[in-house]
Amino acid sequence: MDGFVSSKAFEFAIGAIFVAFHAYGRFNTPNSNRSSTTRLRFVACFGLYAATLLAIYWMVTVVAWVSPEVLEKVLVLLGDAASTESEGRDLFRSPITTALIFTALLPNFPMLKKADQRLLQIFWDLAEIPGHAVKLAHRMYRAPYHIFPTKYDQLDREAKYYDIHIKKECFDDHASPAFAWATACSLLMEIKHWQSAHDVRYQRFIQARESEYETLKMQFATMSARVSAYYRRVDEMGGQLQRIEQDLRETLVSDGRDLFIKICRLMAHAVLSAETGNTARRRAIEMFGFELASDDEENLSAAQLVKLMSLIMLSFMTLSFVRYSLEGGVSSRVIGEIIFFAFLMGANYGVSAFIGIYPKDHWRFADIEATHSRPWLGYAASGLIAAGASLIIISALRFTRYTFEGVGYEVAFDRLLIDLSWSYPYLVVSFAVGFGVAWVCDSDWWGSSTKRKRLADTASMGLIVLVATYMAYAAMHGFYPFEGTKAPAFQNKSLQGLVHYIIQGTVAALLIGALVPHWFRNNRYHTPTQRVSRFISRYSHELKVESGKLERGTLKQALTVAAAATAMADGLLDDSERDVFRSSLTKMAEFNMLDFSIERGMEDMMNLVDQWREGDRAEIEAAALTALRQLRGKEKLGELIIQICAAIGYADGVFQAPEQYILERIVEALNRNPMTELTACGLVYNKIESTPPSVTS
Repeated sequence: MDGFVSSKAFEFAIGAIFVAFHAYGRFNTPNSNRSSTTRLRFVACFGLYAATLLAIYWMVTVVAWVSPEVLEKVLVLLGDAASTESEGRDLFRSPITTALIFTALLPNFPMLKKADQRLLQIFWDLAEIPGHAVKLAHRMYRAPYHIFPTKYDQLDREAKYYDIHIKKECFDDHASPAFAWATACSLLMEIKHWQSAHDVRYQRFIQARESEYETLKMQFATMSARVSAYYRRVDEMGGQLQRIEQDLRETLVSDGRDLFIKICRLMAHAVLSAETGNTARRRAIEMFGFELASDDEENLSAAQLVKLMSLIMLSFMTLSFVRYSLEGGVSSRVIGEIIFFAFLMGANYGVSAFIGIYPKDHWRFADIEATHSRPWLGYAASGLIAAGASLIIISALRFTRYTFEGVGYEVAFDRLLIDLSWSYPYLVVSFAVGFGVAWVCDSDWWGSSTKRKRLADTASMGLIVLVATYMAYAAMHGFYPFEGTKAPAFQNKSLQGLVHYIIQGTVAALLIGALVPHWFRNNRYHTPTQRVSRFISRYSHELKVESGKLERGTLKQALTVAAAATAMADGLLDDSERDVFRSSLTKMAEFNMLDFSIERGMEDMMNLVDQWREGDRAEIEAAALTALRQLRGKEKLGELIIQICAAIGYADGVFQAPEQYILERIVEALNRNPMTELTACGLVYNKIESTPPSVTS
């Protein structure tokens, strides 16, 4: 212990602690940053930011020790005398000195300050600070809001307090000042309850943001006075409004919505600060009265990733203990080796599997939905990134281990280079895992059942990694057709060693194949609207440009007609079909693509359904096709309407023949190929006769 305390590793550990605390202070300045994003995203991105600073700190420290001649030149330029050269060199080579530079000089030196701020901004953007809270607030603002009946009596008391005399029917008009006032009052009542709530998390939040809450109350009081004056004026005029009163009405509604979004922002920060999981946040927002659209996670969740890595580590340790037990026993030193390499293997395989699916949600060329064919370039990119991540993980863990063994930076760095010189074939396995996961996740296996798909996924991943593990072991130990990267004295050409290594890698691959593709498909296709949401996010620029070139009202007409025609194809409008259309409009509104409100779009769609409920099916089809022909030549808008109609048709879990018939007619009206477009929507194309099929009850 005394040797460790006096070693450079101890100095590095102390310096690393200083750098980590400095990183947290920088990352959480101002303090509202924490409530600007989810807790998991904040912690993860702070960890990445701290790890980046620690990596830079480590590299600077290592360079100072491994390359003293560079430091000597710096000291000469600084004019150090020969008699103090040794002391100066030791001072500047000290990890504590490097840590001092990071914590004091980096944020204040002009040039370094800009670089540090740019680096910090990268991780703020990655954590969506403060954008995540803003996005959540706007999702709440656009979502349907319900005032619970339990609040009616309190709303009446608040209205009497502000001398507001409103008829009950005014609250049903969502475009009235009464409704704007009532929604703002309802939200402020929720916030008021936080001060006396049993949940101390919301208490702490509202106490920390007391000034912001008081400002909102003052704005609400001002608005209440104006609403009271408006309705008194309406009563005096007997309901006959002049131009000035109509303008006042619109102003009050607009100001009420502005106040509503400000309250939503405060509540979004509160939810992000108090609630940890996505489910808990959704439940809290629903308790406020909002009806949020689905926002499911498509990549592997943190829990799924931890579960996968834990299973891989457990399988590696089990196989290793069995092997060493058969070979003559397990010593304490062997146990340490097993635990270290189990952690290394779990991190390596887990990160490689995650990287296999990560590009699909971020790069068009890696997503089969965007390319409409196997994205081989995306598969290769997943494999290469997985190999690069594996190299970083292996290097970091091995160097850290050697450093804390007390051998010094020079020796640890030399040992790392020696290890990498013969162990680089391991990267072939990481490439295979990343490539294999990306390929298997896109495999439909001819529409087989879920059970058969999982078996095919497992077998495919096992076969891919089995070949890769043989190549890696053969390359290191000199099996055919390789000579071996290890020195002959350290090569293990026994069949037992080869089989053990292949079994370890293949078992990990079988676990990945059985879990990751299944999780990926469940996450990615959990609801009908997920494909639509991905399409809107992926082509937001193109969609916004195309919609901006349309005449006012054209987009609303096309969307509502297509949605109503598809929903009425089976003769029944379900709540799930209505929810799909609302979610699609909400997603489009996030990117400012709509020239109308979401409520107006829903009302027009419902009006068309009511008109067509007893109408002729041929008339419905003709009206839909006429409206949609205006979008010919609008490539992405046409694809989006097809995606929305497919999601509406499949909203009830069954895509019936009448729904497919209407969708095919919509595709033809947009001058597109039905087989190509239906396949792109994840549907199986079956040619239907020109006569509309009837629906049997």
